[in-house]
Amino acid sequence: MKQYVGISRDHSGSMSHLKERARMDYNEIINALENASKQHDADTIVSVVSHQGSIRREVVNSSINSLKPLTSYPTRDRTPLFDSVRELITLLSAVPDAESSGVTFLVMAVTDGQDNASNISGRELGQIIRKLQNTDRWTFVFRIPRGERRSLEALGIPPGNIQEWDQTEYGFREATDQTLDAVTKYYGNVSRGIRSTSTFYANLGHVSRQQVQRTMTDVSRDVSIWSVDRRTDILSFIERKSGEPYRKGSAFYQLSKTEKAVQDYKVIAVRNKNNGAVYTGTNARNLLNLPTSGTIKLAPGDHGEWDIFIQSTSTNRVLLPGTSVLYWKS
Repeated sequence: MKQYVGISRDHSGSMSHLKERARMDYNEIINALENASKQHDADTIVSVVSHQGSIRREVVNSSINSLKPLTSYPTRDRTPLFDSVRELITLLSAVPDAESSGVTFLVMAVTDGQDNASNISGRELGQIIRKLQNTDRWTFVFRIPRGERRSLEALGIPPGNIQEWDQTEYGFREATDQTLDAVTKYYGNVSRGIRSTSTFYANLGHVSRQQVQRTMTDVSRDVSIWSVDRRTDILSFIERKSGEPYRKGSAFYQLSKTEKAVQDYKVIAVRNKNNGAVYTGTNARNLLNLPTSGTIKLAPGDHGEWDIFIQSTSTNRVLLPGTSVLYWKS
């Protein structure tokens, strides 16, 4: 398994208030790549470019095992995002085994703004990206500000490979968690022969109601959903609402924060925000692009018209106000 990874780092002036979080984000992603490489016995080669008005090659085709963590994150100037991606494509396309069928490429870019200083146009870059994606060996992943999705989709980037994030410390932290989880899933898929993906991030935002109805079971009549009005433990909440003793596994908490360990035996249910219909089944994990075995980390994201509920097997899980709980007695 040979994996090439290209990383584009935004060092523009607008990132100055987030530069410490950006430094940590890069270091954590490098660690995730290294851990995934060891787990799946993958030879991972990384190239990194930074952009702060101009493009700088920080790392050129280096083993993931030899990369050093960042200790500082200087920021200045404008955002040549498209040029940075084009530079990574140039570096990765030039490797000796670029045309080998057993080699895959992952290009990851993060920015807090729009491209505003590139020489290459979006149209030109989009043509290159589409051609590479058609080989089924290249995956392009972007993290961008909210509201900028359409500009990336216009380049041919699949919606499931675009993550919109809030330009705050908390928003960046959530974006990091989702990306770390996605890296783990990506390597697992590649190890099973899936050479590229159009659903890098766990995301129901682009799953249609028809897809869910066709592949999952409607359990709307069998469940109750209650709003949480104050911080409380799940046992007390369920017994107060149902008037019956709590049975482990009968309650599902709403995904509202990063969950570091969701075991494979836990059931996942989804609720349509528009009509309240609730669906469940093993295909929930497939729609979320999650592995069906092993413990996973699951982070909240933009899931469109769907709410996600995860089965609880504890008695003391803390429920947060503003979320909901699904109760499935049977």
